[in-house]
Amino acid sequence: MRHILLTTDFSENSIHAINYALELFMFTECEFQLLNVVKSSTFISDDLMQSMPTESVYSELISDAKVKLESLIETLNDKHNNLLHTFEPIVDYDNLIGAINQTVELHQIDLIIMGTKGATNLEKIIFGSNTLRVFQRCHVAVLAIPEKSQIKPIKNVLFTTKYQTTYKRKDLDILIDLAEHYNYNLDVLHISEHKNMDAKQQLVQQELDVFFQNVNHQFVTKSETIYLKTVLDYIDEHNIELFCMMRKQHTFLEHLFLNHKTEQIAYNIQVPFLMLAYTE
Repeated sequence: MRHILLTTDFSENSIHAINYALELFMFTECEFQLLNVVKSSTFISDDLMQSMPTESVYSELISDAKVKLESLIETLNDKHNNLLHTFEPIVDYDNLIGAINQTVELHQIDLIIMGTKGATNLEKIIFGSNTLRVFQRCHVAVLAIPEKSQIKPIKNVLFTTKYQTTYKRKDLDILIDLAEHYNYNLDVLHISEHKNMDAKQQLVQQELDVFFQNVNHQFVTKSETIYLKTVLDYIDEHNIELFCMMRKQHTFLEHLFLNHKTEQIAYNIQVPFLMLAYTE
């Protein structure tokens, strides 16, 4: 059984991400924790406007969020009608990252799924700030669903690697399980200024070859310096429907998500993005 955390603020893009998740794991037994975090700004504003005791405002806001979550769960059950899926509503207060990490620990979550609006101009990072913070500060895999991504079967998947760190099978568990179960085509892309790999990189590639032995996969090397443009071009040219990498690759992460004036690339990643996390 998969234990999956779904975050929602009841916005259209968060509901879209939830529906995407339910379709993606249609044939998998899943226990979904549906989390809504009440913002402190809402709490304080309501307290001031209504002149109510702090505890009363807190209870009212939490109660309202629980009602909304229960209504959403009823809607999801009516729409998807999947006996393999169960839902538990969770309401927390103020700190998104703290609430997520607490839920991950209490419910043994192995995947977080959330919606993202993405960047709207060149001055913003590729994904919204909340998504980036979850990528950086949460310790399990995160699947980010852009608001414009279509809900459709996945066939072509891109996994990027520098071959610099040894992987464990558990690190790639979700990617491998999905790829084997749904018969994905997996492209393993290595982006480097150098055409040849050293002995350590070759060993890591051989290990990945073993991990992906039951997956239709190929290894691709691109001799490029601009990581973001190379990834986006590859996604576009090869009809990639899911993009995946490991969270621990900090240098590449910075290249990928942060704005670089030298690149000035006016693109957004419009396909779901799976950020895997190294296990201890």
